[in-house]
Amino acid sequence: MKRKPLIMQLGSISALYFFGAYMVYYKLNVSTVLLPQEVGAFFALVFLLWLLFIVFIRYYLLLFRKKLQKQDNIHQKNLAKLNNTYKGTIQALIKALDCRDHATWNHSMRVVGYATAIAEAMGLDEKEQEKLALAGFLHDIGKIGVPDRILLKKTKLLPEEWEAIKRHPELGYNIINQIEFLSDAADIILHHHEHYDGSGYPLGLKEEKIPLTARIFAVADALDAMTSDRPYRSARTMEEAVNEVYSLAGKQFCPQCVKVLEKIGVEKLSWIQQVVKKDGVFKYRLEELIRCS
Repeated sequence: MKRKPLIMQLGSISALYFFGAYMVYYKLNVSTVLLPQEVGAFFALVFLLWLLFIVFIRYYLLLFRKKLQKQDNIHQKNLAKLNNTYKGTIQALIKALDCRDHATWNHSMRVVGYATAIAEAMGLDEKEQEKLALAGFLHDIGKIGVPDRILLKKTKLLPEEWEAIKRHPELGYNIINQIEFLSDAADIILHHHEHYDGSGYPLGLKEEKIPLTARIFAVADALDAMTSDRPYRSARTMEEAVNEVYSLAGKQFCPQCVKVLEKIGVEKLSWIQQVVKKDGVFKYRLEELIRCS
C-alpha cells in the first residue's frame, strides 16, 4: 500500500474519531457538570483508545505486507519456472528443425533481421515487431513434416515435390497454434507465402486480406532466399534482389512494403546481413521474446 494514501486515510479516520469523541463530551457536559479530573480522564481514555486503534492497524498492515511479499516471491518463482518451460519448448522446436536442415536456422535469423527492420521503418509498435521476430525464428517449423528426400534434395524440385513443400505453412501453423504463448505468431507463419495478387498459398488471400505483418514477412523471406545460395542457382547480390522485389510489387509483394524496403536501402540491408552472420542476432534475441510477466 502506498504511504501517502495510507496517511490520508488514517488521518481522516482519526479526525472523525476525535470529532465523535468531542460530540460525546459535549453532550455529557451539557447534561451534567463534569469535574476537571473527570474531563482529563475522559480525554485520556479517548486518546488511549485512538492509540490502540493505530497500533492495531499498523500491526495488521505489517502482517498483510509480509503475506503480500511472500505471495510475490512465490509468483516470481513460478514465473521463472514458466519462462524456463517456454524457453525449453521453443528451443526443442528449433533444435528439431535445425537437426533436419541447419541452413534453415541461419535463414530464419536473417529473415528476422530484415522483417523487423521493415516493420520499424513502417512505424509498427514494439509488440508487433516482437511478434514478427518470433514468427521469423519459427516460420519454417512446418518443414519438420516434409520428407527428407524432398527437403534435402540438391536438384530442382518436381511439381509433386513442390506441392509437398507448399504444405509447410499449414503444418507450421498447426504446430505453433497449439502452444498458447506462441499463438500470436501462428497467423504470420500461416500466411507468409501468400501473394499480394492472390496467387500465393495456402489460402490464396489477396491484398489487404493478407495481414500486414505477413506481407512484411513475405518481402523479408523472399529477400533472403534471393541472396542465399541454392543447389540450382547462385545467390544474387543485395542490389539485384532488391530490384527483383521491386519488379514484383503489386504481384507477389505488397507495394507499401516494397516502398519501405527501398527506403531502407541496399547498404543498410547488406549491413543487417553481415551483422546477423557475425553475431547471430540483429535486434531481438530469442530468449527476450519468450518471457511472461
